[in-house]
Amino acid sequence: MHDVSSNKLDLLLVNPSLNYEQDLEKILSRRIEAGTGNQESPHLGYAYIIANLRQHGLVADYVDMPVEQVSLHALLNEIGIRKPLVVGLSAYTIQIKTAAAIAAAIKQRYPEILVCCGGPHVTVMPKETLEEFPAIDFIICGEAELVLLQVFEKLRSGSSLAELKGVVTPGKEDISYDNIQDLDALPFPAWDSFDLDRYPGLYPHRTRLELPVSTSRGCPFSCIFCVRPLGKKRRHRSVESVISEIKRNIDEFGCESISFVDETFIFDLEWSRKLFQAMIDEGINKKINWSCSTRVDNMTADMFKLMKEAGCYYVFFGFESGDDTMLKNMKKSFRVADIKRAVAMAKEARLIVVGSFIIGLPGETEATVKKSIELAKEMNIYSTTFPIAVPFPGTILRKQAENNEHGMKILTNNWDDYGKQYPGVMDSEALSMEQRRALQKLAYDMIPKKKLPDNYTDM
Repeated sequence: MHDVSSNKLDLLLVNPSLNYEQDLEKILSRRIEAGTGNQESPHLGYAYIIANLRQHGLVADYVDMPVEQVSLHALLNEIGIRKPLVVGLSAYTIQIKTAAAIAAAIKQRYPEILVCCGGPHVTVMPKETLEEFPAIDFIICGEAELVLLQVFEKLRSGSSLAELKGVVTPGKEDISYDNIQDLDALPFPAWDSFDLDRYPGLYPHRTRLELPVSTSRGCPFSCIFCVRPLGKKRRHRSVESVISEIKRNIDEFGCESISFVDETFIFDLEWSRKLFQAMIDEGINKKINWSCSTRVDNMTADMFKLMKEAGCYYVFFGFESGDDTMLKNMKKSFRVADIKRAVAMAKEARLIVVGSFIIGLPGETEATVKKSIELAKEMNIYSTTFPIAVPFPGTILRKQAENNEHGMKILTNNWDDYGKQYPGVMDSEALSMEQRRALQKLAYDMIPKKKLPDNYTDM
């Protein structure tokens, strides 16, 4: 738990959990190698919110219930001691019922405390969320940093939150919101508010500390399975701002690795080259290593080599399918040949390559899944995952499934089941849920996890 010596608290942010032991098991099950963190990174969005509120004289703190092993009883006790004006919960679709249950418990014990919720799920269906979970007082859509400042201004003056764009209250019809255009104006994430020893890292950096960095927000692509709550226009920070943040992470926190977590990291090639060259010129590549995810269709051999020189050791690709027709159906702008080419170039640059294929998108058959499995075997990369397609709210895929396109149908709207690995919530006439699970098991059996050499970050 956090230091509760200061009772003045405007906002308490909570990563929700009703069973931290079970959630910790899920976290550990994602590890590629035992003892090496994977997808275990501190919450970047909350770190930005805390920093921005602090800059304007407000006090915010954070409780990560699964990671800190905080029970609901303990959380309620902390809320009673610190008495925040607002409790903020952020949730992906699979977390929303848990977040709502925590909201209900808070409202039952402390009815005077406001509870809000943000994140991808509520951004795309705010009115439906408020109707389904009445314990949530209001929704913040999209990016929360600037909207929360306005929320506290309204609360101090006694004005209605319904007046604010980006805030949705019960009965409000306008659910529009604006995105932040000048990302350089935001303060750097407040990592001093986190117990960073609890977060082994997003990727296998094998250093003392990895921290996430976002260089942009928004994604211009139209993949049918993706929610884009940060908008379709990509807004990027200046190279100077990113370099300053990395230097600060090194100097103030002893950071030795960076995970770039952009939705689309390498998009503006000129900007990317400037960033990587600046990392080399500033000697940052001698102090840290770094990882990223990117697309296969806009990369060159020279870019991979520059990335390696700048300190990159690890790159993730969303392959999605080993069949060209499937790639076209999901509105990807590349083909299987592009996948093979990008992986070969990344390997030639001595980067560790990982990737993912999705099972069950429009037009999927047993034969197309097996093409993906064969391509994964052929590429022989460090790690390949095979999630089952999920029709998340706000996606083109969900609309297609609701219209029974390609024979698809949604099996349940129990949000607790909307995980990417199990149990699956959608099937089709060509591929039942039982077949999807069986093919997923076949894929994981045929593509075993690998072990990295001890010196791979120095290769």
